[in-house]
Amino acid sequence: MGNLFGLSRRRFLQLCVASPLLLTAASACGRKKDFSLGVYQHPGHEAFYISDHFNLLPDNVMLRKSQSAEVIVSAMLAGELDAATLALDEVLTCLAADIPLQVILILSRSCGANVLLSRPELTSAAQLKGKIIALESRAVSELLLEHYLQKSGLQRQDIEVAYLPQLKQLMAWENGQIDAAINTPPVSHYIERTGAKRLFDSSQCPALMFQVLAVRTDRVNLLSDIPALLLNSYYLGLDHLRLFSGDSLRRTAFWRNLTLSETTNYFASVQYPGLAQNIALLSESDALHKAMQQLIRFMPAAAQPKIYSPALFDTAALRQLVLN
Repeated sequence: MGNLFGLSRRRFLQLCVASPLLLTAASACGRKKDFSLGVYQHPGHEAFYISDHFNLLPDNVMLRKSQSAEVIVSAMLAGELDAATLALDEVLTCLAADIPLQVILILSRSCGANVLLSRPELTSAAQLKGKIIALESRAVSELLLEHYLQKSGLQRQDIEVAYLPQLKQLMAWENGQIDAAINTPPVSHYIERTGAKRLFDSSQCPALMFQVLAVRTDRVNLLSDIPALLLNSYYLGLDHLRLFSGDSLRRTAFWRNLTLSETTNYFASVQYPGLAQNIALLSESDALHKAMQQLIRFMPAAAQPKIYSPALFDTAALRQLVLN
């Protein structure tokens, strides 16, 4: 895509930070880094990595990065984070543990990021009978598997399920211990390099798989400037991804150990809602509540949140960002 406006990257970032339409982190200058934001590798989260690289995060925000979602969720459950980029089922897991969260931004919707891959010789659903499918022990993976089984005509008893985190799936795949796997980028790209066949992905499902930014309401005053500053940093990073796509592709390819072609597919596997679409999604929230209810079905009864408030989704920070 390249730079659509003929600006240098440095000049673009200067203009963004100086723009009256966007908040800046100036009010945070001089503070210690006392706010922890957890982020894990996922195409929907890359804008925060870009913002961190170019020092566009508020001065008092420390980015805690991980290769795996499990590490970030565990850190949130342990009280080590004030905010995190999470999937909706991970939000539910935190709510069930009485972590008071509020979703202030929809980062992305999966349109192919969640994928079922099989060995290259397994080209049909019938050939999966009796085979081992690895997936994470989480609701979103179970949801994708259910949609695939319904579409293919297979029954749950036709397959064997091995619950493995994504990085362990990769090792099991390399060791020939599994026949298929449900995962997300970048792990899915590593497995596809071996010739794996893409049997099914989230582009064939209803819009139920979202990545969000969630903050702890007991740690963050939602009337303060921190939530809006976080959103400002995110959109600065997202603007860089779009306007300087060549630079962004090269950086992300290096960070994620991907080829440029893989990185293009990495970003194409999600959709990024803009400000207006975000406000609409969070305000109406019917699609989000529907997704939550679908995901809850796959959570053990003991791990389900007893109740979650309709106020779980909040637009105050987005509206503050627009008005300033």
